[in-house]
Amino acid sequence: MSSAETEPRPSTPSPDREDAQDRAPSQPPLTPLRPKGRNRLEGFLKHLTELPMLVLIAFGIAIIIKTFLIQAFFIPSKSMLPALRVGDRVLVEKISYRLHDPRRGDVVVFEKSVFGKAPDLPWYQDARNYLRELLGLPTGGEEDYIKRVVAVAGDTIRYVGTPRRLIVNGSEVDLSYVKGGKDRFSSTITSNDCKRLEMVAVDDGCRVPAGRIFVMGDNRANSEDSRILGPVDKDKVVGRAFVVIWPPADFGSV
Repeated sequence: MSSAETEPRPSTPSPDREDAQDRAPSQPPLTPLRPKGRNRLEGFLKHLTELPMLVLIAFGIAIIIKTFLIQAFFIPSKSMLPALRVGDRVLVEKISYRLHDPRRGDVVVFEKSVFGKAPDLPWYQDARNYLRELLGLPTGGEEDYIKRVVAVAGDTIRYVGTPRRLIVNGSEVDLSYVKGGKDRFSSTITSNDCKRLEMVAVDDGCRVPAGRIFVMGDNRANSEDSRILGPVDKDKVVGRAFVVIWPPADFGSV
């Protein structure tokens, strides 16, 4: 009995192989690599185009801070020795006096125009001075004043004796902060000075008018202040100095 010849059967893939083929990830098309130098150049150019915008944003933030919050000031004279020395930079905060008036003992900065009109400068000098003010740098002939508040509106003030004694509303004020601890020779304040300073005489002293403050420098013998130029309009006060930030050796509260 001869065996019958059989035709070969086509092989069928197993279910496991079909699943494996279906799961095989397709290869992404190849993209040509870009030279590293070109990538770096494009990144540099991108940062370069963004730089002016970043500078403008930073400048705008600095203006907002200077106008409404905090400003740095340069001490231009010896009138506040020993608390503040020439060249010190102080921070002045502008928030407190939006909530209340200046108080006795505060060290305040007030506008250049308080004791006379500020000089009219060319626009480019105004711009230069504004930029320097942002950094708390000196601005040449235009100097802000910084003094200590010794009396406020409604107070009666006298400054008499040898050494000098500060009498506010009939009570003597501690003057340990004054240069040398005592003032023997600087200008006095009595009722004879009231008319000259546009103040009302009360007993032996002068009454500070409404809306004004009486300021004096701690270095009494070397200070142009309210004893000479009269009380300061409180609306002219820029803010309260609260800390010395430069130089590091002088760092501390005012």
